[in-house]
Amino acid sequence: MVIDNNDFVKAVEKSRELIKSGKFDACPCSQKQCEWHGKCFECVLIHRVKKKHIPECLQPIFRETIKELASKIEYDVVNARPTKENWDYLKKISPSKQ
Repeated sequence: MVIDNNDFVKAVEKSRELIKSGKFDACPCSQKQCEWHGKCFECVLIHRVKKKHIPECLQPIFRETIKELASKIEYDVVNARPTKENWDYLKKISPSKQ
């Protein structure tokens, strides 16, 4: 599929307006205790390298589709996010050096 130049320009301009608006500056991740909370570039980089899962802020894009697909093969999707207890233990055992 080839993208039309005018459609491409419109899409980029819309993205620029969205970024300029500041409407989505706040980190939506529920893992507020994470040392990379609000540091999107670093967070995404870590998730890309580890390849364990995608960042929480991107998960809603996939969640419903994956749940639907999983149900087709009689499979379940579980919530395996770190809890407050996990974060507290991390701070105790291996505090951030930042």
